[in-house]
Order: sequence, then structure tokens, then C-alpha cells
Amino acid sequence: MNKKAIFISTVLLSSVLAPASAQDLATDTIKSFEQLFGVTKGKRRNHTKGFCFIGNLSPKDNAIENYSTSSLFKGTSQVIGRLSHKGGNANAVDDKHADYGMGLSITTASNEKHLMSMNTLDFFPVQTPEAFAELMHAKASGAEAVAAFKKKNADLRRYGAHHSKKPKTLTPYEGTTFNSINSFYLVDENNHKTAVRWSFVPQQTQSLVVPQQHNFFYENMQANLKDHPIVWDMVVTIANDNDDENNAAQPWAGEHTQIIAAELKVSAISTEQNGQCENINYDPLVLSKGFEPSNDPLLQARRNAYAVSFGRRLAGQ
Repeated sequence: MNKKAIFISTVLLSSVLAPASAQDLATDTIKSFEQLFGVTKGKRRNHTKGFCFIGNLSPKDNAIENYSTSSLFKGTSQVIGRLSHKGGNANAVDDKHADYGMGLSITTASNEKHLMSMNTLDFFPVQTPEAFAELMHAKASGAEAVAAFKKKNADLRRYGAHHSKKPKTLTPYEGTTFNSINSFYLVDENNHKTAVRWSFVPQQTQSLVVPQQHNFFYENMQANLKDHPIVWDMVVTIANDNDDENNAAQPWAGEHTQIIAAELKVSAISTEQNGQCENINYDPLVLSKGFEPSNDPLLQARRNAYAVSFGRRLAGQ
């Protein structure tokens, strides 16, 4: 499919699934990203800096089939992925701790598409699309506006308190855990739904093996990949009865059942210019049969915002 066809299909899909007010909210959110970070023409407005990889996703623990009929867990899938820095700075530094993102475009053995868009946050800063748009507007306006918003928003205060206590150790993409943040449902053969979140957890420690400088993550991952496999476990966390699957700003506390459902193995990396990920819109609502979205309003908001960003960059803006 050429760029024009991709653009048209994405815009049509978004307009069908979201009312005009939601589209306006998405456009306003993207505008705030542009005000905060500037615009790198033809590039994503968030997670602007990154590179591509290819690999495969293979089932691991067949216990997951008790919860889902997805072909994701029935055979080896092909993956076109993207690793990135959070934020809209195309020249973000690699030698300072930051939050990162992972996008996966998965083609299952039965030729279904399944997309994932994850990041390194443990939970989201706010609960609703409206609150996120207000937060981004505050960030674009300056520190005083952020402080005023934080004062009235309990979710952001909880997030800030948690985030400030997390270790700030510099870790390369390949050594980082990526989280779904939002919840989804696994659907079994009897149409029973189970709420889950998941994480992609490195199977082994991945070190910084090349000199640290402004841009070294790509070279570092090349060196690690040449030396040993780079593999993440897909760890699925089953919701407890008291967990709120529709609130991404609310962490799930306490003991949970977890299943290592699959493993993601990287076979090669490439720059966006030479790779296959640049023109992929990692829409988290493109799911294989056996998955369904929760009613978390941020999921649709993410789709809408991604569509706005996708359209602008394909138009060369």
C-alpha cells in the first residue's frame, strides 16, 4: 500500500470511530506536542527519535490459551518493531536516562495483524483524554501551568511521587522493560473475557558496551545483537477482581497471576530510513481475534492522536 492509500485509510478509520469533538481533542493534543518540542517535518510528533528492528514472536507458555484464542499464541509471528525515545525531540540524547517506547507490528502465522504500542511508564500520569490534553497544554505553557494543573489533579500527583522514586540508571533500549499501560481483554473460545496488562521484559541484562555519547543506542544494540541474542519475554498480568481495567492512571497493586505468554526475539535492526517501520502507525486498537480493548478512554484517544500525527507526517508536515 502506498503512502497516500495508508493516509486515506487511517483518516477514514479514525473519523468513523471517533466523533468530531474527540478529533478536535486529538488535534489539540498534537498541537501541544508541536508547541513543546517543535516540528520535525515528516516525523512522528511523539517518540520522534527511534529506529527499526525485525524479529519474531513465539508462543512460550500454553497456559495463555486458557484465556485467549488469539493466533498470537498459536504459532510464530513476524514482527516489524520500532524502539524510540519518549517525546518529540528528534535529537534527544542517548547518554541521559529517559523514558522509551516500543511499537510492534505483528503478522501472525494465520496472517492476522496485531499492533502494540508500549512505553516504560509503570502507569499513565492522568486518567482521561481531556486531562492529558490539559496536561500537554500546561507543559507547552511552562512550569507554572504544570504546577497549577498538578495541584488540582490527584492522578498526576500520584504519578509524580512514584516516578520520582524510580531508579534513574541509564539502560539501553534492549535492556529495558516496556509496558502496555492500558488494559485489554483476552477472549477465550466461550467468549469469556479476562482483563490483562502486559510487559515485555528482557530475558537477560543488556549492557552499555560502546562509548556513551549523544547518539550511541543504535551502535550499542548492534554490538549486543552481534554478541548474543536480544530477547524479551511477554509477561501477561491477569487482573484481580478489585483492579480497575478502565483506568490507566491506576496501578495494579499486590500479587497477580502472571504468564510468560511469548518471547520476542530480534533478528536485525536498521535506521528508519533503511527499515520498514517508518510508515507504520502503531495503533493499539488493531488487535487479533482473541483480544478486545477495555473501555479505557485513553485507548481511543491514542488512536485519534496517532492518526493526526500519522496524517501530518505522511503529508510531509
